[in-house]
This record gives sequence, structure tokens and C-alpha cells, in this order.
Amino acid sequence: MCGHHPYLEIPSDILVVNAIMEGVRPNKPEGVKWLRFSDELWETVKLCWLEDRNTRPKVEDILSSLNDPVLFLSMLKL
Repeated sequence: MCGHHPYLEIPSDILVVNAIMEGVRPNKPEGVKWLRFSDELWETVKLCWLEDRNTRPKVEDILSSLNDPVLFLSMLKL
């Protein structure tokens, strides 16, 4: 999406797997204006990474907010 893969700073695949298993998540892409990642949208992304799957948002709820123009536009940096 932004020209770099997540975990670019980690030198090997096995270390990436270890980082993920330890709960390390990618940082919000910065400096790529066309992505328009607002803080609100990034918070939604982070909720999808919660370890306990029962606390993650339901796909239906995410799709509903992305399909709702008012909610979706509120999540974008315009």
C-alpha cells in the first residue's frame, strides 16, 4: 500500500513471526497522503489485531462502517 512491507526493519522472516507472536504490530503508515489513514481508521485496524478474538470487531460491523459514507468519510483524512 505504501511501498514498503510491514516489519521492514526486522531482518528475517522468523524474527517477524516471533515479533507477531509477541504482539508487535506494524506502525501506522506515515508520509503517504494518498492512503488517508486517519487516527480513527488506524484505531479500527488495531482493534482487528487484538489477541482475544472475542474482543475484535465483527466483520459485519467493520463493513457496515466502511459502507456508510458518513462513518467512512469521518475515518479518512481529507
